[in-house]
Amino acid sequence: MYAVALRLPPNALGSYFSLAHPDLRVEIINRMVVGRDLMLAEARISTPGPVDLAEWTEELRRFRGVEQVDLQVEGPGRVLSRVVLSRGLVERVVQKHRVLARYPLVIQGGWLRFETLATRSQMRPFLREVEQRVGPSQVESIRRHAVSLGSLGLTASQDAVFRAALRTGYFSVPRRISVSGLAAQLGRSKSSTSEMLSKIHQRLAESALQLDLAPVVSKQ
Repeated sequence: MYAVALRLPPNALGSYFSLAHPDLRVEIINRMVVGRDLMLAEARISTPGPVDLAEWTEELRRFRGVEQVDLQVEGPGRVLSRVVLSRGLVERVVQKHRVLARYPLVIQGGWLRFETLATRSQMRPFLREVEQRVGPSQVESIRRHAVSLGSLGLTASQDAVFRAALRTGYFSVPRRISVSGLAAQLGRSKSSTSEMLSKIHQRLAESALQLDLAPVVSKQ
């Protein structure tokens, strides 16, 4: 089981929308081809903030290649979306190499993450073409047993902080950003960010005891 992360190209809808709303977590839960160059994608959007369906709908409709948008509130902080749009470069490369991505596919902060049972012979040329045509990518881990992206038990808001901390170098050695700097980027107070990081550390430590993980293999 490969856990893959791809930085989406700037002209991709997922990159545009997730970078414009860094606190959002988008989980693609279904998709299908509805025409020669069109795709229907269904996603669940989680947000710690207020939901403005009209504003989001208009924002998505303005994006080049989007033909239809339907948003519905699923619950507090959760929105279901159905979008018909042109098939993008990432989708074409994934299909070319027959890499079957397991749902949900997670988009956050301009990155797409998914798990796949693809073989090593599939992954090597797939990652090479992604690097050449799309941009940075990496295999974040190879697991001996199937583990869903949500199995670490982080809430949507914890996951957003965790991803931001990874992206900005909070967990790097030496650390590239302080708690204060991370809090400023997230628009949170230093105390709430510090408390959130402590909870994240605890939950990840608890989860690590339950998961049988193979060594991480990364492509930088």
